Amino acid sequence: MSEDVTYATLKVQDSSGTRNNLDGNNLRKTGFPAPSPTWRHAALGLLTLCLMLLIGLVTLGIMFLQISNEVNSDSEKLSQLQKIIHQQQDNLSQQLGNDNNFPVEEEFLKSQISSLLKRQGQMAIKLCQELISHTSDHRCNPCPKTWQWYQNSCYYFTTNEEKTWFNSKKNCRDKNSTLVKIDSLEEKNFLKSQPLPMFSFFWLGLSWDPSGRSWLWEDGSIPSPSLFSTKELAQINESRGCAYFQKGNIYISRCSAEISWICEKTAAPVKIEDLD
Repeated sequence: MSEDVTYATLKVQDSSGTRNNLDGNNLRKTGFPAPSPTWRHAALGLLTLCLMLLIGLVTLGIMFLQISNEVNSDSEKLSQLQKIIHQQQDNLSQQLGNDNNFPVEEEFLKSQISSLLKRQGQMAIKLCQELISHTSDHRCNPCPKTWQWYQNSCYYFTTNEEKTWFNSKKNCRDKNSTLVKIDSLEEKNFLKSQPLPMFSFFWLGLSWDPSGRSWLWEDGSIPSPSLFSTKELAQINESRGCAYFQKGNIYISRCSAEISWICEKTAAPVKIEDLD
């Protein structure tokens, strides 16, 4: 009897152990789900993005340091130039006070001072342009806000309003300016380079003068033929009306048409004390 019990017990235990082993094998076979390819791709993409952002930050940091060094260098040069100018002016004053018998030396010193002042102005403009390229509203800007600075002029592009040529002219006058006058091919290219709407037209300060039977800018000067292409020149010679600018080209239209316009006025001098 005891042998039967023992045998039955062993059989039950063996059966239970076998089942446990099978369950263990099944767990080992199934385990945890393997990482999916999508998750791996996402992790790799995030890692790549982090590396790109890090590289971008480092690059921006290097560029900022280079620009800062350039601005500081220009500021130091400008400061040194100011000292030289003051020294030259003091020397000239002293020389004139001591003796008035040296007109040649006096003229030489005046020429030197004039040259240094011109160079100082050029450096001030260059430095101001650098500052404005990084801070558009820097106080050294010689043009009002919303106006574009180029060489010695400020330009205002009206893109959200349309008027006749005469009303556009009046609007510019109210802004202490005139409709734009193109003096050179460089200025024409500058106007062309502006990020303006594709289908936009802008009045110029150029119109037909019936009394003189010729085309004139607002200041009464005659436009230079070298500023126009052969096609543009032919239009001006054969047409009467007012000139407008579109995508780098000059066209003619009736002055009563309503389009946008460009105002221009002289830029204020760049003040050295505003470069700080």
